[in-house]
Amino acid sequence: MHEKLVIIAKQKTAGMKVMVIVSFLLTCFCLILSMFNPIAFLAPTVVLAILWFFLSFRSNVEFEYTYYDGEIRFAKISNKSRRRNLAKILMDDVLGIAPKGDKSVYKYENDAGVPCKKLISGISDAKVYTLVCKSERGIVRYEFEPDEEMLDEITVKYPRSVIK
Repeated sequence: MHEKLVIIAKQKTAGMKVMVIVSFLLTCFCLILSMFNPIAFLAPTVVLAILWFFLSFRSNVEFEYTYYDGEIRFAKISNKSRRRNLAKILMDDVLGIAPKGDKSVYKYENDAGVPCKKLISGISDAKVYTLVCKSERGIVRYEFEPDEEMLDEITVKYPRSVIK
């Protein structure tokens, strides 16, 4: 058995894109005004430039899904440098993996008492799967986007857990 790894980049929302553009335009506007009155506009220019930098270059998020020998791990990677483990799930605790909206996970998707962790890219036509598992705090639902190879690897050892 070998390890299967999938990395999905999270898309920036429309609101985030608007904030980047607005902060850039405000930075340029304050820079122009600081040429006429440097005492009043130099500090806002620097603050807006730093804000623009962090919004545009330091807000990249990727999700990593790893399957290895009966264990699924989820991690969040920020700016291709910081990795944070989100969950480690044993396949013995998994109640089911199915496409989002499938009848086998429908009752968990509509139950407000079941917490949901969304680890998806945000692309509208992406194939999103729901993983329902038992944890120490009850039943938890994860939404993620595995590829076909990962699902095939899981199906080899746990064929009843996966619905394609």
